Amino acid sequence: MRYRAWLLGSLALVLAAGSFSGVAADSYESTTIGESSTLTIDVVPLHAEVRLDGVPLGTAHDLIALAVPVAPGRHVVEIGAPGFLPSTVNVVATVDWATRVWLQLIPERR
Repeated sequence: MRYRAWLLGSLALVLAAGSFSGVAADSYESTTIGESSTLTIDVVPLHAEVRLDGVPLGTAHDLIALAVPVAPGRHVVEIGAPGFLPSTVNVVATVDWATRVWLQLIPERR
């Protein structure tokens, strides 16, 4: 079961450039009433911008130990920071289950 949870939170690195603008994490709301799940996103570097399903959540620093409520189902987490390769992570949130993403961005080579 732990392995399955690890797979759900597995990371996929994408070598595409992009920039993100920050908005408070509480601006992202679950649209399903009665069914809920949470997503915790831990990213290094702390100045990295994080998006969930295209919605800006804020910086990695803003999200430290914050459980973001999400609707059960598939979600896309996008992370980017100047000087680092951006990353995209596909996760599946399960009803009444907490999902965690740990990610360390890779510095760009100049």
